[in-house]
Amino acid sequence: MIDQDDDLDRDGDIDEQNRKNRKKTLIILLPVLIVIGLSVGFYYVFNRNYATEPGNYSVLTDTVEQDGTKSEKVTVFYDLPEITSILKSDASDKPRVKIKLNLELSGIENVKTIEVLSPKIKDAVIAHTIELSPDEISGASGLYWLKEELLYRINLITAPVKINNLNFTTFEIQKE
Repeated sequence: MIDQDDDLDRDGDIDEQNRKNRKKTLIILLPVLIVIGLSVGFYYVFNRNYATEPGNYSVLTDTVEQDGTKSEKVTVFYDLPEITSILKSDASDKPRVKIKLNLELSGIENVKTIEVLSPKIKDAVIAHTIELSPDEISGASGLYWLKEELLYRINLITAPVKINNLNFTTFEIQKE
């Protein structure tokens, strides 16, 4: 009978060692998993560029036949982040304009240049629009004039890359 009691005691020791090893593993592994989870969470919460990262673009290819030869024409539509600016006004309320632009480029290789210059482009748009009143840019003629003026200014910034066209995807004048 003594042998049976020894066997039971040994099983109890093995179970207790397994429990201690599991506890040690849990004590080490749990904080590591919590730190990894928190760091990933903080990255997505506090990284403001996560939702509005530059680099949103679409590529359109078209086959063009010219003098019997076929060639591909590539048009890249590059989306700039939304730009908000205060307009010039004599009234106590300051009207704001929200603009979201889409630039037409002639090649995919120009996207990198536009990404690098996007802060300068944003600055040029804001610097130009703060000198405008809501009356100057309301209506079709005012919007067309603003489009042509912004296209000219952006082409000066991005030279030698040529912006073929500028499209408004959002244009709102808001009064506070």
